[in-house]
Amino acid sequence: MLNTRRITASVLLSLALIPTFSNASASSVENTILQTLSRYESALNAGDIATIVDLYMPDGVQMAPDAPAAVGAPAVRAAYNGTFKAVAFNLDFEVDEVKVLSENTALLRTHSAGTVKVNGTDQPAAPAAFKELFVLQKQADGQWKFSHYGFSSSPLKP
Repeated sequence: MLNTRRITASVLLSLALIPTFSNASASSVENTILQTLSRYESALNAGDIATIVDLYMPDGVQMAPDAPAAVGAPAVRAAYNGTFKAVAFNLDFEVDEVKVLSENTALLRTHSAGTVKVNGTDQPAAPAAFKELFVLQKQADGQWKFSHYGFSSSPLKP
């Protein structure tokens, strides 16, 4: 009788702890995804093309408004090179949603606000806001990289 109680108590305790471990695991995944976003934000604001391209999968896709999709590392590099020749960013990203879709796929929805400076002009940096959608894939080393990224301008908040 005592062994049955111990086994039952052990099973119940194990079952009670499963959601805790599951949430801890999800939190760890989300933190790793947010670290990827933080690296992107820093690299975007610094105009660091090498770091940005490294955050994409080799066949990653960047979809900018009014432009063809940039597919693959060389096209992504060229897209950011053209962007940084034209403008400089100073944006802060805020996370709206992190959704882990599977063990190796996640969705990240953000919005950003700050300024954009048109290079080669005397104009001051202008207020800007964007909304972004990232699809990320988990790599063998545990890091998350962008498989797809799309963004659009967003109304400025008063």
